[in-house]
Amino acid sequence: MTVIEQSTIPTDTSRADRRYRVRELVLNVGAVVGLVCIVIAAVSMLLGVTPLVFRSGSMSPEIPTGSFALARSVPASEIAVGDVVSVDNQQGVRITHRVVDLAPPPADHGVVATLRGDANPVADASPYVFDQADRVFFHVPGLGYAVSWLTSPVAIFLGGALVGAVVVLAAGYGPAPRRARRPDFDDDNVSSEAQEGHHA
Repeated sequence: MTVIEQSTIPTDTSRADRRYRVRELVLNVGAVVGLVCIVIAAVSMLLGVTPLVFRSGSMSPEIPTGSFALARSVPASEIAVGDVVSVDNQQGVRITHRVVDLAPPPADHGVVATLRGDANPVADASPYVFDQADRVFFHVPGLGYAVSWLTSPVAIFLGGALVGAVVVLAAGYGPAPRRARRPDFDDDNVSSEAQEGHHA
């Protein structure tokens, strides 16, 4: 009678599968993030869209602190009372408030706009004269916090690390998975047959 003892040999199949799944996950996340960045950049360039982050509550409650908004550059002739526009004041500071009054400028083009934040009791001290302005057409409360964090030094560093990991994984670096070695059953058969023949 031939007795074959099958020894348990550890394999790295499950470990290799886990590494493969992690690699695919990182690659997919990197691809999605890269695609989103490309789409946002393309839309901003082609449509003249400007992203805005509200760092104060002057436009609350409609647009609270931490909101993320998109604004499109339009000529002054398309601005109406009630629009939320983003313009630079005399000090070069970006102000995003609601238009409460419009008047023709001394020259032949542009407008003189009086702006006021929804949460402010009075209008801004000085009117704004402009030929065009960024008019807000979309906003999401709270998203500005995430956008601000993504533009911070820590997020930029982590993004660089993620890109590096994606490049390494895409290039296929790292230890190659080892193949499980099959037991040599022929040697066991020979040994068993030899022992039976000796006892006979």
